[in-house]
Amino acid sequence: MKNRRKQGLIMLLAMCLFATMLAACSGNDNNGNNGQGAGTTVTPTAGEEQGSKTPEAATLNIMLWGDKPKQFDEVVAEFERRTKDTLNLKLNFTFTPQADYVNKLKLKLSAGEQVDIAFDAPWMNMNTFIAQDNYTNLDEYFNNDQYPGLKKAFGEGFLDNNRFVGADGKLHVYGVPLGQYLGDLGVIYYRKDLSEKYGIGELSTYEELLEFFGKVTENDAGMIPFVIKNDGHYGAVTAIEVNKPMHAKYEKGIWPIQLGPNVEGTVLIQDNKVVAANIKGEKLEAIESYPEPFNKPDHSVLETVREWHDKGYIEKEPIVRKDASGTFAAGRAAAMMEGLSNLDNIKAQLTAGVPSAEMGVFLVSKAARENVQPNPAYISDFRVWNFLAIPKTSVNADRAMAFINWLFESQENHDLFEIGIEGTHWEAIGEDKFKYPDGVDMSQNYVFPGYMLTWNPNYIRLSENVPDNLVDAFRYLADEKTYVRSALAGFAFNQDPVKNELANPDFGTIASDELAYKLGMVVNPEEGLTSLQQKWEANSRLQADIAKIKEELIRQTQEFLDQQAAQQ
Repeated sequence: MKNRRKQGLIMLLAMCLFATMLAACSGNDNNGNNGQGAGTTVTPTAGEEQGSKTPEAATLNIMLWGDKPKQFDEVVAEFERRTKDTLNLKLNFTFTPQADYVNKLKLKLSAGEQVDIAFDAPWMNMNTFIAQDNYTNLDEYFNNDQYPGLKKAFGEGFLDNNRFVGADGKLHVYGVPLGQYLGDLGVIYYRKDLSEKYGIGELSTYEELLEFFGKVTENDAGMIPFVIKNDGHYGAVTAIEVNKPMHAKYEKGIWPIQLGPNVEGTVLIQDNKVVAANIKGEKLEAIESYPEPFNKPDHSVLETVREWHDKGYIEKEPIVRKDASGTFAAGRAAAMMEGLSNLDNIKAQLTAGVPSAEMGVFLVSKAARENVQPNPAYISDFRVWNFLAIPKTSVNADRAMAFINWLFESQENHDLFEIGIEGTHWEAIGEDKFKYPDGVDMSQNYVFPGYMLTWNPNYIRLSENVPDNLVDAFRYLADEKTYVRSALAGFAFNQDPVKNELANPDFGTIASDELAYKLGMVVNPEEGLTSLQQKWEANSRLQADIAKIKEELIRQTQEFLDQQAAQQ
């Protein structure tokens, strides 16, 4: 690594992210200055020797979800130009709307269509596809000198936390794990210029945040104090919840687990035994054996959301608000919530929409503001959330992994896809920061969602817009001591035995039923939520499906705990 003065913030972040990766990282130049410029060496596929001739041309079909980024074709063309004499690959990316992606991927794989790389995740199809033996076992590509980029970027500690049980009942790598941090800090982006006008100044406490909302209500008619998304995420619920005195569920042995889309569960583990479990929508008797205060519903947060609604802090009908960030950027809202990682985009949008505005950043979580470690809200299985899988229908597995290897072989290669063409889309600041060129139109500039292709703890550049007072927040986010290691770390729920039950549309109805309460649109939350619970309990089909899922959950988690104990 470079000298200590030049070592850079990002290496500190990356190294503290995974303590188990320190040995793997210590001998590498993680800034990418390893004497290998982009496209200057032949990256062999498995079984080839270094220095072999340029391989025959091939096209990789790559499936990602969402909208195609602006100027993405220019980036792909630059990659193909740089690697013409080495990888000799054409990249055919297909971007599919999020609502259609899951079904489209299922159809392509079931039809045997050629897909060489697919974005997938445990919260999508990944667990099921692995159980059905649809994805390629990638073990041979890692810790392999023929794939130096993969060897450098993915140490054994990282891989161990991101293996899955295959059809053979053993743990394997079935996807290239994509992640920078183990989570993201929720922050409220607010109009600091308005806060200063009201005499409050920079927000540093929850009480000051509420005072700010009140001042906006009093002084700026027509401006929304706090604009929230219509899906309930990054909204009032989170802002209120993380500023209440928190009872740590993990200290009582209660661990959350996501079983499928809209299917949330918890297990109560005591003395390495699963003594109880609960699935959202189940009869309340299921939690009666849980330790206090978790043995009964608590609607206090949703009642406070309604209070915010009544005071005018949030809109009367936020359900119709489709673009919260656009509303904030246009100057029609005084604050909004998003992840800290989105700081640069939010600031650029606000500057473009309201040039005179000054943006402030308030860490929402009281524990994060006070640097509490571990943070009770940050339960982690030390897995990343997103993966690149190689379907077994692909005839180009080696070439696909050669491309992914190239991505992680150097900082220069990695930056091309994560932030674009240097000098055109961005400019380097030192070895670990970047800025956008002066005069660039951010609404048309290249912005790529790195979680789908490029995220890795060894390759992180922070924007120049990260102020000094937030550098510690990024360190806090990267420090593994911030997270509580889940008792289920390493466990992946196999959805296949209960796939039909998990597909019950009533689970989606539970989420939609609660949404109006999360948005503060119901007059009496306590009364309404009690009625909802009675409705769910009266749904015999839902309760039957929950019972089957719960039985499988208990069986699988206990089997996992027994295996862990046997290995100790």
